[in-house]
Amino acid sequence: MTVSYGPHPLKPLNTNTRHGFDEQYNSEQFLETLAQNFIFYFDDKRHRRNGNPTPENEILEDEDSYFQPITDWKIMKDRQKTVSAALLLCLNLGVDPPDVIKTNPCARIEAGVDALTFQDSKKAIEQIGKNLQSQYETLSLRTRFKQSLDPCVEDVKRFCNSLRRTSKDDRILFHYNGHGVPKPTPSGEIWVFNRGYTQYIPVSLYDLQTWLGAPCIFVYDCNSAGNIVTNFQNFVQKRIKDDESGKHDVAAPSPTSAYKECFQLASCRADELLLMAPELPADLFTCCLTNPIDISVKVFLMQSHLKNSKYKVFFESSNEFSSDEKEFPELKTPNIKVPGMLSDRRTPLGELNWIFTAITDTIAWTSLPRPLFKKLFRHDLMVAALFRNFLLAKRIMPWYNCHPVSDPSLPESIAEHPMWKSWDLALDEVLSKLVDSLENNPQARTTDATTLFRQQDTAQNQQPKQQQQQLKQQQEVKPGSIQNHSRFAVGNLSTMSLATHPALNNQKRSSTVNFQNGVQPVQKQFTGFFEQNLTAFELWLKYASNTRNPPEQLPIVLQVLLSQVHRIRALVLLSRFLDLGPWAVYLSLSIGIFPYVLKLLQSPAPELKPILVFIWARIMAIDYKSIQADLLKERGYVYFVSILVPDWNSPQLPTSSSSLNNGSPLTMTAKPSVSILRNQSSQQLGNNSIDTITNHYSNETTDDQKAMAVFILSAFIRDFPHGQKQCFNMDLVKRLCYYIDNSGVPLLRQWSIILLGQFFEKHPLHRYICMELGVLDSILKSLNDPVPEIRAASLLSLSSYISDPDESEILLRLQQELEQQYQQLHTQLQQIQNATHQQYQQIEQQQMKIERQLQHCQEIQSKLQNVDFEKLKEQSISNLISILPLINDGSPLVRKEIIIYFSKVVNRYINFFIVVAFDLLNEEITQLEGIGKNKDLNEKSTFSQGSIFSSIWKGLLILASDPFPENSVLAGKIIDYILIEISFHKDLGPPFLKMEEYLIKRSSNLNQNGSKGFDASQVQVIGRNNNQASNNNSEEILSDESSHHDELQGQFFLTKFFSTLGFKDHDDKGYSSSTTHTQTPKSDSSGNRSSNGSGLKSNGGGVKKETEQIILPLQSSLLTYCYEYFQEPQMRKQETDEPGSVNYNIRIWRRNRNEKIIEETQAEKTLSLYGDWSNRLITFDNKSQPKIMEFTQFDDYLVVADERDYITVYDWEKDSVISRFSNGNPFGTKVTSLKFINEDDSSLLMTGSSDGIVNIYKGFDDIESNQVVTAWRGLTDMLLTPRSSGLLIDWQQIRGSLLATGDVKVIRIWDAHSETVEIDIPAKTSSLVTSITSDQLAGDIFVCGFADGTLRAYDRRLDPRDAMVRLWRTSSNRNSRSAITNVHLQRGGYRELASGTANGMVELWDIRSQDSVSSFNVGGSNMEQSGTQKMTTMTCMQLHEHVPVIATGTKQINLWTTSGDLLSSFNNVHHNGGVAGTLAVSGIRSTLTSNLSSSTSFLSSLALHPHRMMLSASNSHDTKISIYTCHKKKFE
Repeated sequence: MTVSYGPHPLKPLNTNTRHGFDEQYNSEQFLETLAQNFIFYFDDKRHRRNGNPTPENEILEDEDSYFQPITDWKIMKDRQKTVSAALLLCLNLGVDPPDVIKTNPCARIEAGVDALTFQDSKKAIEQIGKNLQSQYETLSLRTRFKQSLDPCVEDVKRFCNSLRRTSKDDRILFHYNGHGVPKPTPSGEIWVFNRGYTQYIPVSLYDLQTWLGAPCIFVYDCNSAGNIVTNFQNFVQKRIKDDESGKHDVAAPSPTSAYKECFQLASCRADELLLMAPELPADLFTCCLTNPIDISVKVFLMQSHLKNSKYKVFFESSNEFSSDEKEFPELKTPNIKVPGMLSDRRTPLGELNWIFTAITDTIAWTSLPRPLFKKLFRHDLMVAALFRNFLLAKRIMPWYNCHPVSDPSLPESIAEHPMWKSWDLALDEVLSKLVDSLENNPQARTTDATTLFRQQDTAQNQQPKQQQQQLKQQQEVKPGSIQNHSRFAVGNLSTMSLATHPALNNQKRSSTVNFQNGVQPVQKQFTGFFEQNLTAFELWLKYASNTRNPPEQLPIVLQVLLSQVHRIRALVLLSRFLDLGPWAVYLSLSIGIFPYVLKLLQSPAPELKPILVFIWARIMAIDYKSIQADLLKERGYVYFVSILVPDWNSPQLPTSSSSLNNGSPLTMTAKPSVSILRNQSSQQLGNNSIDTITNHYSNETTDDQKAMAVFILSAFIRDFPHGQKQCFNMDLVKRLCYYIDNSGVPLLRQWSIILLGQFFEKHPLHRYICMELGVLDSILKSLNDPVPEIRAASLLSLSSYISDPDESEILLRLQQELEQQYQQLHTQLQQIQNATHQQYQQIEQQQMKIERQLQHCQEIQSKLQNVDFEKLKEQSISNLISILPLINDGSPLVRKEIIIYFSKVVNRYINFFIVVAFDLLNEEITQLEGIGKNKDLNEKSTFSQGSIFSSIWKGLLILASDPFPENSVLAGKIIDYILIEISFHKDLGPPFLKMEEYLIKRSSNLNQNGSKGFDASQVQVIGRNNNQASNNNSEEILSDESSHHDELQGQFFLTKFFSTLGFKDHDDKGYSSSTTHTQTPKSDSSGNRSSNGSGLKSNGGGVKKETEQIILPLQSSLLTYCYEYFQEPQMRKQETDEPGSVNYNIRIWRRNRNEKIIEETQAEKTLSLYGDWSNRLITFDNKSQPKIMEFTQFDDYLVVADERDYITVYDWEKDSVISRFSNGNPFGTKVTSLKFINEDDSSLLMTGSSDGIVNIYKGFDDIESNQVVTAWRGLTDMLLTPRSSGLLIDWQQIRGSLLATGDVKVIRIWDAHSETVEIDIPAKTSSLVTSITSDQLAGDIFVCGFADGTLRAYDRRLDPRDAMVRLWRTSSNRNSRSAITNVHLQRGGYRELASGTANGMVELWDIRSQDSVSSFNVGGSNMEQSGTQKMTTMTCMQLHEHVPVIATGTKQINLWTTSGDLLSSFNNVHHNGGVAGTLAVSGIRSTLTSNLSSSTSFLSSLALHPHRMMLSASNSHDTKISIYTCHKKKFE
């Protein structure tokens, strides 16, 4: 079909893909790669934080509940203990108190004893006391119990005073049973007896407090016990008031504050009597506190609806009945004893006790405030056990109209907690199995239940003889094993006691035997409680973890760690929980995970290593300081060293070896190609400078897990000299170097480097040993690592190598410590040799151990004597030389660490820098005025030229004008510090003041003369917040400079002053352009200012107003920042990849929107050839001359850069300006390029400036969220000339490459993955580059246009010297040269490559052809009038990305097909604007009329939308921007 425009039919259009690129479309693998492997760039954490950790205020605010810090999680070793207990029994058996009338029958059982079965009441009460003590001993064996049976007042006083004297400041348990005395008085007095038991004598609570002292825990089992609790609190308040009024009770053995730490447990309220039900014990409250399992079982059976059916057997299983049961058969109680021992979790009783501990812990943890939970359940074993059992009393006793009370009070909701149903279920499971056993074995009714269960276990678990013998060995009663303590209840222990508990030691030995012999531990489970709760916890992790609410199963999971059957599963689930974030780690620590995982480090089980290393990494990441001492004391660090060096501290080396496991990187993922090349090019360990070591790698852990182990060791020795000393080992150092050189996991390389640097910290011996080993070679090689975090870590490590001023003192102290250690070991050796009572084998082992230690001390002493400080300093200088090239690194994070490194060098060698700075400043002033013109300022000769300190000073000046705001401020501080030191120098201070006065005077003269050599307004105050308005005039700024003597501490303002004046005209190896980039704050349209003069917030600079003193060295936050990696979730998908998350939904919405736009614009391709392009959609007034315009692909934005540095973002759909900010360019430079990154998702804006600076902005469409993501010098040797084209860039999203060129002789390719220069390709011409374009699919080919009218095509796959594959000369330039205006390669369509020259020639090219495939001249639009084609000036040319349409700009806007047919031609005319508008904006009065036609001026810029049929245009000397769309033509 022939399409007509006017009288002329269109020429045939190209229908074949150019350049042979059709092969790409035919490759399914290539197309699949394009669809799947889309990477977002500059979106890592380092681009948001720049190495700064999360601010403290953000952690405290914690809007998302992500941190929830609990700083006091750790239970200190010196916590309170209950060491003594007083059991006060006032029963007076046989005589009822006068104020209570008891029922008949009535509850009579006390501590399991029926007094009526004893003829002698004295023996009865003694048996009751003995039984009560035995019950209490199941709670704590360490407590000393003393009984006082039916005492008198004097006995009570003497008894209490004696306990306080022996207990000192520890807690005392006071148990009071008042069943045989009247109920307490309303004032809280309790009753005892007189000597003859003829009277009841009251004891005042105040006196009892005085006798017992504090702290105490009181248990009151009597009627109206609530009276005691209330009055006790009143007396404590009275003591406090007396103290405040100066009336302290001198008789009290404890301070008044200690009485606040008293706890009280009472059996009933003040208006209640104890229960009298004959089927229950009289001391039901005491039974709940001391014997919870038995009383639970009995109450459960009595309350059960199945007691007459299923559980009937328990009510018939006894041949003995009490007198009450014989008289009243309906009062029959279950006579059952659950078989087993409390301390043995393999028995039913032990498992029930274990479950009871887990359930009560869970109830308390979910019902009480965290501080109260910790106070009651984690500080004192006895208090924890009593309060845990008190929860049972809160549940049971209200059923019998008795409500226990406590101080502190607990919520009543505890009685109805859902976890009690789980307890009932566990009881039902155990009792059901017992019922089945009794029914299946009729003889069991006369057989002991425990014996029965043992017989069943033997019958059901028939095993081979070898396994039976092993199990028998495990179950044998050995010295120190828990079987020796039948009343020792492991389950009753709170979790924090596990670290020192003998039961765990026994368990550890059993576990060791089992694992070594390959036999899994056998532990029969009588209930499914723990397995069910692990499943519930797993479901919570899967479906409810995003709520960040504490899971109620967490205390149970910690209890399961005691089980060998479920330990692995529990640890894995615990790891998944800790992976949720810091809040989960703090929560686990607060409940008591730490003693568990610390003790597990003694386990040799290989399957635990990956799990434990993950758990410990999470713990160390949030609070390493609280853990270091424990790891050192328990030698837990050895566990992690052995992961890295399996044969460390072992007598024999492993015989097996395997290759290094290269796991998938968890962070800082470099490009696969880079990693492969790195691994392929790495040298073998034997060729390294480090001694060759055998590759004894273990298959147990991957490189990622080794990285966690290295991190744990790094946190262990951080600011901990004792840990540094114990952890340093030459085998470990060698292994770390091997990881640095060979590991493909960046995380392992990073932390290996950091750990080596921490070994250097304030330890010259370690530095010297590592230098001799060649360790620094590995670290220096890492300065070129493709991962920015690793380069930064290398700088951090090398900064620790800088010598300390007091190195000799440190070395002397080390020698003294070694001598003392040597003497102690020598003394121990003599004692062992003289010992005769020990066995020979033990003596020999100890002697060999000490001899090895003595030999080690001697080796260290010899190394100390060989330390050469001169070699260390030489190595430091060598390090500096290697570091200097990183000044122009592409990553702000790396440059920041260089600045901090320089600050340490400056602080160490400040005197050298004073001389260097003074000499170079003197030289610069001399050059400004001419040699010999200022003799006063040229008195001293410059002898610092060529020194390393001179290079560092110049590097600091470059960094002081760093494009990233935070870096420039930090470098400015160092320079200010040096200048302050110069001003205070006794010899250089006076000449320096003269220099300052001279510079100020010269700047004033230049301003008055109107010279452009120096502008005082460019003098920037570095020490101030850049957000502060800087509308001060030059006189105010100069006034600040001249009065710096009053503000020398922290505010010295000559940094930019000197860099602007002294180095502006100095061209030394490309430093001139660098030192002039001073980001002067400028106002945006709303009057706001940015942190870098660009209306932006720095992405992590944290620039604050400098009012404090400048202190060197600057402190790096990189280490703390790196810790945060181990606080972030790693086991789950990122938020943007998690289906259902907000970010995921946003990304899906954008993807669907993009596809919809592409689909809609496909139908417009034909319209572009016959539609009307002159339809004006909207006009914007930019307020300044637009120079560069770019449409975003999928957002409705047009981004415009003016002739200076202002960037404006327009929403053409809503007809609004949504953002306007400054790029922060220095005076005389401008924005020369605009590109978009990550356009398929959230776009970033990249700008290139004429001084070589590249800035990338995030949130550029919102002035509030707009921030600098990163900034660096794309080109370092730009030449600023009037004809300069500035920095020209082209972004390749598919490869993450940035092509940068300009007024240089190379095309520099930056890699966004590594933020480094990938390659420099020579342009092979001296002509200036005017335009650059590249293939956006494969990214291998790019084409440049030059000022001499030539085009050159390059293939980056080839060697840089041979990369130029095509040289074209345009037909218009064969006689006269005309610069290339623009060259562009389509990313869609038929991949046309079009170029346009300034004289109006447009040509299309194919890389396979030496000549152009077609050409036309835009002057052909006038041939209808003249009949001939003539040349015309073409200011701009654009090629549409997907349709065969070319837009050219002369004085008109012309639309052409790629075949040369003119589609449309129209003027870009406005009602207002033009030169008058431009002059008005600039503030210059104009006499030009307002109706000046813009048609008389050329177009200055032109842009086509990548997908839509839309273009924008602006004229020179005009601030207006017009946007046109292509519509269907209207035919008359």
